[in-house]
Amino acid sequence: MREIQTGPTRCPTSDLRPALTSGKPGRRPRRTHATLTRVTLPTTTPYDADRAAYSRETLARLALCSQAVDTARTASVLVATRNDVDTGLGGRASEALSLIRLAERTLVRAVVYERERGASWEDIGRYLELDPAEAEERFAPALAGWEEALETPCRLDPTGRRIVNLLPSGAHNPKGAVRSLDLWARLHLYINDRHPVSGGLSRSPAPHDLEGLIRVGEVRRFLGLLSGYLGQYLDNSAWDAIARGLEPTDDSVAAWYTHTIEGPAHTLRVRLAHARPHHSYEAVEPDTVSVVVTGSDDSALSLRVDTLLDVFGVTG
Repeated sequence: MREIQTGPTRCPTSDLRPALTSGKPGRRPRRTHATLTRVTLPTTTPYDADRAAYSRETLARLALCSQAVDTARTASVLVATRNDVDTGLGGRASEALSLIRLAERTLVRAVVYERERGASWEDIGRYLELDPAEAEERFAPALAGWEEALETPCRLDPTGRRIVNLLPSGAHNPKGAVRSLDLWARLHLYINDRHPVSGGLSRSPAPHDLEGLIRVGEVRRFLGLLSGYLGQYLDNSAWDAIARGLEPTDDSVAAWYTHTIEGPAHTLRVRLAHARPHHSYEAVEPDTVSVVVTGSDDSALSLRVDTLLDVFGVTG
């Protein structure tokens, strides 16, 4: 008897293809394609109105302040010796090189500021040991970028999905920069000045105000901790009054409720309002409350309040 070997049965290739019909014989089947819709984002930011209240000179100075803080923080890393054994050979040289690069950026920001306040290239070149023409040639690209950023503070990235800020740190959100720079200087420079940064600016709106967004459900806990900083206790009756006062508020129309916390040494005023979009391009998370705390002139208290706002903070 002849032995017959069998193997897998092969189907014609055409049988494996899914049947596509167009509904009419003799025509190629229709293919559907997904349509991609590009969403156009705005080229404005919530900080534009605040920034308009500051002069070009002040914005340039804030950019210099912010860059100087970044440089100082990097320089401080080289002070402590505890972690030297954990740093690879050559690591400290790498950190020093980073410091030099940051110092170069600080110099650029300083030159932009000097030009904004009226310094000539001869004035700048004298201190940098450069001829006026050499100084102008060296820093011309930075000044051109500064002018472009002032004209167009932000733009869309090539994908059209993200806004790119062109202004340097400090100038983009000057109100927030003034607050954080004042706090940093008071904690690190050890000078007897409540407003070491904002005090010398031509425009310094409420530099001691601390503000943020927190969720409605966290307001009581936030105020309770804040009261504790001043040695006070937020009881049920006080909270009931706050809850009633908060109901009709709306920060987009400046309808705020103010709660005052009086302690033995300090008094804090907390303004609260339901967060609403101020502009059509803004997106505010639901059930959030805008909070503005004033009166925290003490450096340590300001730091605690600022930290508390960061802990409870919601990105608007």
